[in-house]
Amino acid sequence: MKLGNASTFIEQILVLVLMVGCFLLAEHQLASHKKGRAQVSFKKAAIADNLQDACSARRLLFFRPMDINSASFEELTLLPGIGEITACRVIQFRKSLGFLISVEELDTINSPLNPKLLGAIAPYLAVEFDF
Repeated sequence: MKLGNASTFIEQILVLVLMVGCFLLAEHQLASHKKGRAQVSFKKAAIADNLQDACSARRLLFFRPMDINSASFEELTLLPGIGEITACRVIQFRKSLGFLISVEELDTINSPLNPKLLGAIAPYLAVEFDF
């Protein structure tokens, strides 16, 4: 494969990843709207910035899982199927334990995540140890 072809292929992959991320974000927004959650109105420029930031964050998830022990509320809500309430529950669960040793700890009786949802988001999660 020539260098030019490899570069084009990588660009095509990045465009595909961006499109999938934006699609997932749009679907999440639509699902939230259908559930009757209150939507806060923003200026068009702010919406465009937030959408771009969210798409960028989703693209990063494809390449590097987030550390469940340090993930913020905003980062957790980027995960597919995790809304604001579930993100809060995950953070409370994490605080009650102090820290998680493995992602599998989220599969306990007191976990805020059901097994199906945990299975869907597990590839996006990791536990990093900083000694």
